[in-house]
Amino acid sequence: MKRGFTLIELSIALVIVALLLGGLSVPLSKRLAEQQYAQTQASIDKAMEALVGYALLNQRLPCPDISTTVTDNRDGLEDSLPGAPSTCAIGANTGAFDFTLSSDATGASWGDLPWQTLGLAAPYNADAWNNRLRYAVVTYFAMPAPTLKTNLGTTSNSLLVYCRGPSATGTAAPGCISPTYSVSNDVAFVVYSEGSNGWGSTSITSLSVRTPFNATQLAFAPDEAANAPEKKTGSNTTAITSRKQFVTRDRTEAVSQAGEFDDLLSYMPRAKLAARLMNAGLYP
Repeated sequence: MKRGFTLIELSIALVIVALLLGGLSVPLSKRLAEQQYAQTQASIDKAMEALVGYALLNQRLPCPDISTTVTDNRDGLEDSLPGAPSTCAIGANTGAFDFTLSSDATGASWGDLPWQTLGLAAPYNADAWNNRLRYAVVTYFAMPAPTLKTNLGTTSNSLLVYCRGPSATGTAAPGCISPTYSVSNDVAFVVYSEGSNGWGSTSITSLSVRTPFNATQLAFAPDEAANAPEKKTGSNTTAITSRKQFVTRDRTEAVSQAGEFDDLLSYMPRAKLAARLMNAGLYP
């Protein structure tokens, strides 16, 4: 006589299967997250090499891609002043992003990575969450005259990259030596992603803002806010010197004492860029 499972036995089996699947879901989600960060880092690495290649060919770095008008579609092309560019363009306040502080002649210029100018295509024009990669550059290095070769050796302007910690506690964030540790104080340009939470980012396929920075987030996640200077306007106006500062450190969750941080950032020190030019016979 053949005997099947009883309802009780089936219930027990289903419970066991549910427990097994539940136990696997956390590792699988973590593996997926790590794959997304690895994919994003690969895109950033491609962008860094493309920027160096552009510098070798043109003796300058490109300007960022910004919104020059309210209707500008941020097409992946660099935005500089009309004609022979003397500096990077200053954009418009589109509501979600304020590009009126996007460039100053002797300081920093920031916005989206000009992926079309660099000849990059999908998937290397965005991060793993389909958001635009961000880019900031010393404005002098994007000017056609004097050339990058001259400016590298004469201008003292540079971007700064910090590994910071929560100022309220005075302790260092994970991966930082001290709360105000300077990773590099002489950076020519940075390329970064706003990470999985997408704070301050926009989709590569549209201009929709995933999660604009607000006053609460500026206080809750100051390290992430440091990488999104376009929101530091109005009551949160930030000086030019502060807008030249960026943060990179280990990722932390929202429950961390150091606050939430999931940005990925790579930077090019001025000395390393000079070395690449030197290897190509273009410097000094």
